[in-house]
Amino acid sequence: ALRLDLKGEAQATRYEVEENGDLIEGLSVRTHRLRFSTEGTREYVLSGGGRVLPSAELGVRWDGGDGVTGAGVEVGGGVSWSDAGGRLTLEARGRALAAHRGELDEWGMTGGVRLAPRTNGRGLSLSVAPVWGSAGSGTARLWEEGVAGRPLPSGGRPDGAGLDAELGYGMGAFGGFGVGTPYLRYGQAPEGERRYGLGWRLAARPAGAFDLDLEAWRREHDTARPGHGLRLELRLSW
Repeated sequence: ALRLDLKGEAQATRYEVEENGDLIEGLSVRTHRLRFSTEGTREYVLSGGGRVLPSAELGVRWDGGDGVTGAGVEVGGGVSWSDAGGRLTLEARGRALAAHRGELDEWGMTGGVRLAPRTNGRGLSLSVAPVWGSAGSGTARLWEEGVAGRPLPSGGRPDGAGLDAELGYGMGAFGGFGVGTPYLRYGQAPEGERRYGLGWRLAARPAGAFDLDLEAWRREHDTARPGHGLRLELRLSW
């Protein structure tokens, strides 16, 4: 079935500040904004039980009046495939932001391979997600930040490559009342930062009632001293 998500907003703002002698100068500010985004997806079930999900998105934003002005159009698309059991998933996405002068201002591509553990949480799990350029959720970025976007980190490159990867193995814990997953994690950002992690994740059964994640990490950068840390995250549901 085809699914189409639409979101739009029109906004006009006017600020007036009256002059008050030498204390306050008079001020008049007028701004207007138009934002629109749409995303379409359609799922196809293959004869062997696998699923293919292509998607396409379009975002438009126009800012006028006083302050930062301009217009931008963003296009993107992607496709994902999952096997009949739902454990293995392959996906690829791309996006491009065109500024109001018609020049290509920002682009990005990302892919992914995910192997989920078995339904009971046990077994091998793997995720690998390479990134080229600025491959975040483009329509959301254009919607929130406008054509100007965010400045790049110091020494960052808009066309750099990054990677996020995690390898884990779920095992029974506490007599079958939970699943413990030791894992290794590696991340590399387009601006050159590298992060290594070694951790242990505990999930109670039934799933979602209790989750604990303990990780020791190290962060490296070519232009800065390495950093180390310990992260503890606990989630309870009732």
